Amino acid sequence: MDITKITRRHNDAGAPSGYSDSENHLDYFRICGGVQWPYKGRPGFLVLAGEQVRNLKSGDPSKFYGLAESEHRKNDDMLSKCVELSTIVDTWYSNIIPEAQRVALHQFNLGQEQKHLTAIQLTNVPMLSEAGDAAQLFRYAEAELDQRTSEGRKTVFLGECARVQAALQRVPEEWDSAKDILNLPEVTALYYVLGAMFRLPYGIPSREAGRAETEYDIFNPPWEKKKD
Repeated sequence: MDITKITRRHNDAGAPSGYSDSENHLDYFRICGGVQWPYKGRPGFLVLAGEQVRNLKSGDPSKFYGLAESEHRKNDDMLSKCVELSTIVDTWYSNIIPEAQRVALHQFNLGQEQKHLTAIQLTNVPMLSEAGDAAQLFRYAEAELDQRTSEGRKTVFLGECARVQAALQRVPEEWDSAKDILNLPEVTALYYVLGAMFRLPYGIPSREAGRAETEYDIFNPPWEKKKD
């Protein structure tokens, strides 16, 4: 799929109103991304998903499409890809409760600011524990995905995400902890983005869940205050 074929739509008043995919002849209410960080030799991974436009009064189920996937060995390469795609992404979902991730994001944004380039905002996925454990979200995303891809009820389409589809076949049938999913960065990124989109349906401000964790003064981040 040529991701450059996706462009912003505008309503009659000229305001942004979703996205058009001229290659696949689809329109999307929103496009979001899932971000799994590189960790201990495992690559980072990005997954983009779009929710197809539908008549909200019809009662028809939402349909979601995997639009793009990419692997990244370094934090800055991954975040640069987020910036590159930011014109067609409403929200990037991740887990930035761990300090290492917050610091990496902060340092990247400082570098962008110094070069007069666009900074990037990541939003914590819903259902994280205070310590940043994502097991509850992973179980929710897995159950929802299983239901939404069942025969006769398919509303999630991942044809453009071959690596994600392959990784889903390696998810243990009975996994015990979030680590079992984190070992599969492709699945982690998918569960981040689809779990958040399922949990925060279109029409609900999707940034609310993570605002306190993601919005900060890049020149005076909260963890720097601890050192005073």
